[in-house]
Amino acid sequence: MQLVPIPQRLSSLEGTFRVPRRISIASDFELGSRLRGSLKTFSFVDPEPATSASNAIRFEKPKANLPEESYCLSIKPTEIVIESGSDSGFFRGLTTLSQIIQASDESLPCQTIEDHPDLAVRGYMLDISRCKVPKQESLYELIDALASLKFNQLQLYTEHTFAYQNHNTVWKNASPLTAEEIQILDTYCYNRYIQLVPNQNSFGHMDRWLRHDAYKHLAECPDGYIHPISGRLPWGGTLKPNQASLDFVSELFDELLPNFRSDLFNIGGDEPWEIGQGWSRDTVEAKGKHRVYLDHLLSVNQLVETRGKQMQFWGDIILEAPELARELPHSAIGLIWGYEAGHPFEEQCAAFQNSGIPFYVAPGTSAWNSIGGRYINAVANIKEASKQAVQKRAQGLLLTDWGDFGHHHFPPISYPAIVWAATLSWNRESESNFDGIEAINTIYFKGESRDLARAIVSLGGLTNGFSYQPINRTLLNDLLLTSGAKFFENLEKTSQEELENCRTGLLELGNTLDQSTASTRNAIYSRQELILTTKLLVFAADKGLSALKDKSYGTRILNTELQSLIKAYRQLWLQRNRPGGLDESAAYLEKALEGSGRSTSAH
Repeated sequence: MQLVPIPQRLSSLEGTFRVPRRISIASDFELGSRLRGSLKTFSFVDPEPATSASNAIRFEKPKANLPEESYCLSIKPTEIVIESGSDSGFFRGLTTLSQIIQASDESLPCQTIEDHPDLAVRGYMLDISRCKVPKQESLYELIDALASLKFNQLQLYTEHTFAYQNHNTVWKNASPLTAEEIQILDTYCYNRYIQLVPNQNSFGHMDRWLRHDAYKHLAECPDGYIHPISGRLPWGGTLKPNQASLDFVSELFDELLPNFRSDLFNIGGDEPWEIGQGWSRDTVEAKGKHRVYLDHLLSVNQLVETRGKQMQFWGDIILEAPELARELPHSAIGLIWGYEAGHPFEEQCAAFQNSGIPFYVAPGTSAWNSIGGRYINAVANIKEASKQAVQKRAQGLLLTDWGDFGHHHFPPISYPAIVWAATLSWNRESESNFDGIEAINTIYFKGESRDLARAIVSLGGLTNGFSYQPINRTLLNDLLLTSGAKFFENLEKTSQEELENCRTGLLELGNTLDQSTASTRNAIYSRQELILTTKLLVFAADKGLSALKDKSYGTRILNTELQSLIKAYRQLWLQRNRPGGLDESAAYLEKALEGSGRSTSAH
């Protein structure tokens, strides 16, 4: 039996507890309304009063105060007892019990579990602005999985996908979340002891707004700039650091924030690429980029504080001049992000620790720009982040799941990183006992589809067996989605042997998936998504092999196959997600065979 996350201490006892069909809750104290509401999330809990100890879970308050979320679960031959000093602790104890019940038949093995988290905050952030906005039921399923993993914070990264009443020009084709939907999600999270934290980028990454004429006057570079990754863009991406921009985001805050119970607010603030290149050039030359950035961040923080919230911000710019962090109020929370194995979390955590500013570490799932995942990188990245978080006394860990350049990866590709982050942020010392495949199977497939869990992990390793390992992406992803000179530039970084070996492995994995079975809704969807993921990656390998053999990849056979894959991609997208963003995402695939034939400009 794999409990996820693995408890701090487990002691086996003799005997078993026979499980009734449903179990009541008994306690010698009055349950609060939130705890009573949370009991409904467990299918095995009977809302009726207990008639005997043999069909009851007894809640006990400890004599001494215990840390928040800690609990002691005792399964005895005649009763089950959960002891905790907090409602959240009782909920975490029930969560562990639910996994034990799922893994057992009619009887539970007697045992005592003493448990508590290593990190106070264990969060997950999903990008819902790069094309993919999940359906409401998909978000419910996500929240249920996070609750099972004992996460206590969720953020939905937003640039333009909240339905602001006065700004439908920006979101009208994006299938945004409405205020009512956010409020429902907030309550759904609240009943599972998860804090839904508002997340609205409010400085950089505003190109979804600034490309429209009505907002260009707010841009640092209204006529465009050279993006370090995407090249020349015809619109700006960063708000100018002035009062007009503050007034603009202030209006957004007034409409967005009342929909959340949380007293936290992530205002973003990362990667203001063009600051100092346009409107603020003279000020930056006089004061320096970091001073201008900090002054504006302090002004945004005032807006946040006047609304009774605590600001979170991405720490990349402050870390370039860490001495400035001392000027931030100690209510602000820095988010130290880095997504590669070997990221300098130790140095960066020390910088924030020395400044006195509270902080989280923010590693990544390594799923975006990969199609099939980067499992090995994710394991190393999250391991180092969680280690430094515990050692440097970070408030928590926020696992990020981005969707850059079309959000082409399906949800199962992120599962390995999510269960790994949940495990290490709850119990850092449990690494040697962790079985990632069993953890995925337990949480996402109700213990019934170990073959699918194994396929996800295998896929994340198989597609990274190339000598060239690009940063924040995979080579197969780039071979799939690039064309013309850029494609041949990527092709030169591999060989026919590497592509053929990868292709063989992918075909074998595809055959395994074809023969696998799935019974739950998520397992059925995941199987379909993994099969398509494998086919997309085989296509990428075929595209490369075709070009190596005859110097052309725009063959009729490849084009016909690509159209079939795109049709399937569109169908599977709509199973979990809203239609907004689908055309944009599919366009990356539709352009994959443009410019066929070897271009002399590639040399």
